[in-house]
Amino acid sequence: MQKLLRTLSCTLLAATLMTPGFSSAAGGFMPYGDISKHWAKTSIIRGVQAGLFAAGSKAPLFYPNRDMTRAEFVALIDRLYNGGQYQLYPLTFLSEHAEWSRGEGFEEPYLPYKDVDRLTWMYSPTLRVSYILDRLYGPDAIQQVFPGEQMKPNQPITHEEAAKLLQMFTMTSDSQNAWSEVNNWGWIEGERTDLLKRGEAAVAADRLMTYLVQDTILPLLDFDGSKFPMVPEIQELFPLFVTYTDSKTTDEQSYVTAVEAIRNHEDTDDTYRALSKLAANSFSNQIGVHFYLSWNPSTPLTDNLNEAFGAIDAYFQDKIILPDTLRLLSANVYDIALQLGASDTREYDKVLTRLSDYEKKLKQDTKEWEALSIYLGALEIKAGHTDKALSRYEKFASKHPEALLNSAYYLVQEGRTQEAETVLAAQKPKTTDERMVQLVKLLGQELNSIKEQSSIATDLAYTLNHLDRASSYQVKGEAFLSGFSFTYTQDVDAQRNASRTSGFYQSPQKLVSDKLETYTDGQKKIQYTYDSNKQSWDKHQTGSLDFVHEWVGAQSIKERQSNLHARYYKQSFGRYDIITEWIPGEVLEEKAKNVTLGRGKIKNVPLYMNKYYIDRQSDELVKHVWRYEEIYESKEYVAFSGTDNYDLTANVKVSIPDDVRKEVTP
Repeated sequence: MQKLLRTLSCTLLAATLMTPGFSSAAGGFMPYGDISKHWAKTSIIRGVQAGLFAAGSKAPLFYPNRDMTRAEFVALIDRLYNGGQYQLYPLTFLSEHAEWSRGEGFEEPYLPYKDVDRLTWMYSPTLRVSYILDRLYGPDAIQQVFPGEQMKPNQPITHEEAAKLLQMFTMTSDSQNAWSEVNNWGWIEGERTDLLKRGEAAVAADRLMTYLVQDTILPLLDFDGSKFPMVPEIQELFPLFVTYTDSKTTDEQSYVTAVEAIRNHEDTDDTYRALSKLAANSFSNQIGVHFYLSWNPSTPLTDNLNEAFGAIDAYFQDKIILPDTLRLLSANVYDIALQLGASDTREYDKVLTRLSDYEKKLKQDTKEWEALSIYLGALEIKAGHTDKALSRYEKFASKHPEALLNSAYYLVQEGRTQEAETVLAAQKPKTTDERMVQLVKLLGQELNSIKEQSSIATDLAYTLNHLDRASSYQVKGEAFLSGFSFTYTQDVDAQRNASRTSGFYQSPQKLVSDKLETYTDGQKKIQYTYDSNKQSWDKHQTGSLDFVHEWVGAQSIKERQSNLHARYYKQSFGRYDIITEWIPGEVLEEKAKNVTLGRGKIKNVPLYMNKYYIDRQSDELVKHVWRYEEIYESKEYVAFSGTDNYDLTANVKVSIPDDVRKEVTP
């Protein structure tokens, strides 16, 4: 049985950043001989366990009071990003190691520094961090941190330089505020001109890891439609529910063996037969028996659901107050409801009615009630009872992060942003409650951005209109479309209403690249394309739309915002303003139902995201990055991503050669 995607992804992220021994880091494990009495000892040990620092016979000492060099801190940022890249994905569009596709810079020098040798240990992490910063903030963004042709990698890094690198995790909208933002988050303390000590760097990394595993940097953004309604992360999916000693009875051993089999994905029909036998006799741990029977992949989901409710019945029969246990049992019911609701949404109301009966057994405003109520609210959302859910979340939003998140998100979705601000303003978390303090800060930043949507959209529309008014320009780019890769230069001559694209493309079925060359006559809406197989020219009309992203691209920014619920986020870094655009897939699916597309009817749009990099002085578009994913009823999956770099100073002229026109003339 599949468990909640978010639970699994969060668990994987936590496992990446914090190993199982994390909580006991300050115990007997001592990776270095010079940290036992240092104030940053615990953070240093956590960093070693998370893979941030090397330890062992070749690194017996940490030197916590030594200045950290620029190269060392860049390598630390590289490892932190690797562990928390899922959090930054909505802004980078980078999955796993796809960002390293440009190679090591043999064709063109990628790193702007002459003193970072590609044969040294520092080259790869510096290259990766440079690439990430480029994607986040625009061309040569790393120059805003370490300007000039020399990075001086062995020079001690200052607090402010470190803050500019850590800025990527803060959602700061302006690079001028990088130091104050990082300082306010409490990651680095002191003065901006101070040199960063290695012990201080370990503490900053430790605090950042805690931040990354708690909440996303854009908590209200559901860019792929999978995050809301938000439910708690389940820390332990496979508990025994009861503590057993080494001296187990036959039934107890049978139960423990069955749980271990399920936990290790080694369960068989015999596993569930053993559990069924325990359910039929007087075995005391009926909570656990029914819980694990609900995992049986060989039985219908309705039977799994009945077993899941059986576990809750057993919980209330035991009359022991264990909020964490009730939370897990409620999560199990919710998970099965999601699977049933995927094929029939009426199932949500049915499950909601059954689960609601248990609320009468609980005293409101208790931890136990909250454990059940967060899932009742999620089911109310799924069943279409949003107002009921909002009323429920309001009762415990100040004590429960997911309740607060859901309240803010659904109020914003309904256009009630002012109410969301009122809910947030009412939150006065204790300083010791780091999760709620952090969440309130993140929500405040995002709500401010949501209030500025019209202004951001206007700025973007102005820049794109400026591009449309240009007499000519040149685009150099690379793109990937369903296994095909393209490298190209496009000359656009607006005065002649013509363009030429030249370059190469690589088919997944061929070992060598093919020539790419097209001419477009915008006035007659005809495109001439060179067929490298036939070594001749073809022509076709350009008026039709093949893909959903082409249909969206033909709409103005105002139309995207009003009709397609486009969401925008604006940041400033160096000389560029960076505007990120997301459009909800479910809205595209609904709006595109009646659109005629060459690929047929759309079934699903998992992703639609754009980044626009704008020169602040000229308001000109300098770069565009995109990622689209589309699934059609024909089962065709289209993944389209790429980067275009614009040069509006290029004075290009495009004329379609006569021999091209003649070759395709009937």
